[in-house]
Amino acid sequence: MITDPWFYVVAIPAVVLFGISKGGFGGGFGVVAVPLMALVISPVQAAAIMLPILCVMDLFAIRRFRGRWVLPELRVLIPASLLGIAVGTALFGYLSPASIRLIVGVVAITFTLNHWLGRRRSAELGSADFPRGYALLGGGVAGFTSFIAHAGGPPVDMYLLRRSLDRTEFVATT
Repeated sequence: MITDPWFYVVAIPAVVLFGISKGGFGGGFGVVAVPLMALVISPVQAAAIMLPILCVMDLFAIRRFRGRWVLPELRVLIPASLLGIAVGTALFGYLSPASIRLIVGVVAITFTLNHWLGRRRSAELGSADFPRGYALLGGGVAGFTSFIAHAGGPPVDMYLLRRSLDRTEFVATT
């Protein structure tokens, strides 16, 4: 049992923010839940605390959006994600809490920069011309970061937000 009051001061808002984001209202802000909690406990422990919550949320999301996903996107993203998960599994025992914090920070900064700078590039490139090879990269990085710290959403979002999907297809596919 964690008795440090600062844990609860940080964890409760982090979990609420994660839930709001997962529900579609907070955008990509759910990615900050594990880093916030990692300020007061180890990132591995923070990820372990978030895992059951994430699994229950995902079960509800899968039920709600069943059959509305975009299968051609998933045919590329799922194998790439599984490869990323395998790499995360192989490296997890060798990663220190500091390196996990660094990985999560890099993902958060990259997602933020992509959000700010990617709009212009997306308008220049157009969704139809966006290279599908990025699905391999996005899926692989998503699998790895999802395994390490439940931060797999931003890499997939960076790819899928540039595809011409409606909101329901986007949420169902993610």
